[in-house]
Amino acid sequence: MLSDGIFNTTVCPSQNLVCGWVSGPNTRGTINIIWSSLSTIWLCTWTALCLNIPEQQNSRGWRMVLYKFRWQMFAVFFPEVLVALAAEQWISARQSVRTFKELGHNGWTIRHGFFADMGGIIVAPKDSDHFAIDSYQLAYLIRNNYISLPPIDINDIRAVNKADGLARAVTMAQMVWFFMACLGRSVEGLNITPVELETLAFILCTTHTFFFWWNKPLDPARPLILPLNKTTEELCMPDHDPESFERTPLDFVRPAPDSKSLIAPFWFGVKATFNMPRYFRSRKRSLTPTKARKTIANSTIHPAEGIGWGLTLYLIFFQAMFYGLHIGVAWKVPFPTHIEFSIYELANIVDFGLIIMFIVALPLGAHFAPFIGRVVFKKQASTVLEVAAMLPPWGKLLVHGPFVIGYIIARVLVLGESVIALRAMPNIIFQDLDWSDFLPHI
Repeated sequence: MLSDGIFNTTVCPSQNLVCGWVSGPNTRGTINIIWSSLSTIWLCTWTALCLNIPEQQNSRGWRMVLYKFRWQMFAVFFPEVLVALAAEQWISARQSVRTFKELGHNGWTIRHGFFADMGGIIVAPKDSDHFAIDSYQLAYLIRNNYISLPPIDINDIRAVNKADGLARAVTMAQMVWFFMACLGRSVEGLNITPVELETLAFILCTTHTFFFWWNKPLDPARPLILPLNKTTEELCMPDHDPESFERTPLDFVRPAPDSKSLIAPFWFGVKATFNMPRYFRSRKRSLTPTKARKTIANSTIHPAEGIGWGLTLYLIFFQAMFYGLHIGVAWKVPFPTHIEFSIYELANIVDFGLIIMFIVALPLGAHFAPFIGRVVFKKQASTVLEVAAMLPPWGKLLVHGPFVIGYIIARVLVLGESVIALRAMPNIIFQDLDWSDFLPHI
């Protein structure tokens, strides 16, 4: 047997000799890069999702998988938007803690707030169908003595939580390994690939999403049903028709999303562009009787007191980090051609520019909304969404379409180029770290 002086390993010069420990080659293949990156992205976009309780027919089997898979695709194309969504739900749950404390219920926690806001509480009036309520509506019922605070013990919430934390633990271990491997390559002067850079961006988003959704139950099996000894008409205010609503008879209790959320205008634009059902409409519209919903959509929870400047500045800073990682680090990442590098950078700049335009347009729109509503539509308007709801369908598409479609096209270019670039990488890309395989990972 011969000793390799470079790596200090034992090699076998002949097939007839018996060897002990033999180290693997200090290289990695394209399939190793693809597997480590895609498996990390899959874990980040699957286990980070803490979705609201779905409809009963979608709560089990392949329908549940399909329900979550659709949101996983959303997390792939809009990872930074998912962070903003989680942040607003976190703020809403925190505000519910203060609200219930004012009502004298100090045992209400942020986990209770999350559980209520995700459709975990359903009320059953004695004269109508069951329907889901959020923490804001539950506080309204308690404040007006329609119901007593239900005995929702924190252990009861954990009991209906099917996740034991193993999936998140595996994901966090994988994220740490991947980040350390990329950091180690940087220290040793080894480049990473575009797809690994994109994976780092997903890790950044997942880290923040985990923080905001850490106390939100993961895939609860069922909601808690609370019987009410009141009719729907008794629950409603005198000037509200108990048979005309959009989601539930308590819609008038829910805070209007217009001035409370950065996410509400985003959903309005996406659904207007693709002609999907619109969740956010003007309060001035006429309503027709409908059937109360037993679930709360993932996109409908908005902080009752607004998000405040703190969260707004955080979201702006996070967007700068997310796109700064793409635009800044990409200069040190090899691409097959300069044209492909330019496409990758330009697509990220376009997405970042659209996000900044969106954030800037909201306060400007709120400032000019009364003037636009009065002069253009001869109606009163105080928010961006109220003005947008006045537009005809083609007007909504004309205003929102270029932003939404442009963002998606640029995002597809970024994701596509990240994978396509693997066809021609320099040799230094395939040099591996000596220690990274000793850390647990997938």
